[in-house]
Amino acid sequence: MNEKGFLILYILIAFVILAILPPVVMKLFPPADLLMRLFLTLMIFATVRAHLGSSPLTIIISAALIYLLVIKHAYIVSSIYIFFFVLLTLNFLSVIVWGLSRVVHP
Repeated sequence: MNEKGFLILYILIAFVILAILPPVVMKLFPPADLLMRLFLTLMIFATVRAHLGSSPLTIIISAALIYLLVIKHAYIVSSIYIFFFVLLTLNFLSVIVWGLSRVVHP
């Protein structure tokens, strides 16, 4: 009868594993590291260019963000990217919220 709490525990464990997985894969497989850094670089540049247009300021801001986010803190940023943006894009979080509302009753 007390199995309702285990669903939340399993979801939290899955989130922790999902947050730890990208840095581990990037560390074990150098091509995955290069591919993720390239993808993050293109994503940052495309986002800045979409907001600021084509100007020299776009290059300066993109270079600063790429240095900080891709070169200095690539493992943290890749983990955050996978954790939030991919889950939000796939609407996975809404499925979890729906499942919790069906299992956990106030």
